[in-house]
Amino acid sequence: MIKSVRGGRLFIALQVMGAVIIPVLATTAAYAEELPAIFKKVQELAEQKNYAGAMKELSWAQQELEKLHQQRLTEILPAEVDGFKGEKPEVQSAMGFTTLEREYSKGEQRITFSISGGTGNEAMAGLAGFAKMGAMMGGLQPGVDKVRLGSLTATLDTTDSPEMTVFLDSGSVVTLKTGDGVDGAALKKFAEGLKLTELDSYLKGSKA
Repeated sequence: MIKSVRGGRLFIALQVMGAVIIPVLATTAAYAEELPAIFKKVQELAEQKNYAGAMKELSWAQQELEKLHQQRLTEILPAEVDGFKGEKPEVQSAMGFTTLEREYSKGEQRITFSISGGTGNEAMAGLAGFAKMGAMMGGLQPGVDKVRLGSLTATLDTTDSPEMTVFLDSGSVVTLKTGDGVDGAALKKFAEGLKLTELDSYLKGSKA
């Protein structure tokens, strides 16, 4: 029996916090533990020639892998770039296609990072390739320049609020949009501070 109401409320609050925090911390471990069991089930069903059941189990594995993929993307992105602090990323994945958006802020200045694409997505890689080819052919409007970020190619549009588009070799496309107070030079410096090469390497299937 809890004699102190205040103490009782504190105890209940700690219970609630524990109920919320512990599952969050255990999420990644749970995914890692579930995958071997799923693949074992797939193998058993395949040995029984129950291929329909095996494919159904594989769809569950894909869902778990997509969750891990989302988490890995958020881990690669820096929490802070050139004084801009990142907010919680928003990630959506479906059918191997992933869209991630993260807003960075420094005082009143804001830069929105977004990436669209997927691992092993040949259709998206083709579309990104056409977009990159168009940029490289020089068919750019006044106020739009081609820039290099290491081995990557990007376009920088300064006709209005500066906006940069980076074409990753993996086929994904990164977009950086700004608000007031961030000019083209500052946006390029911010882009150079992102781990885009590491991100691109991961999306190409290399170890990151």
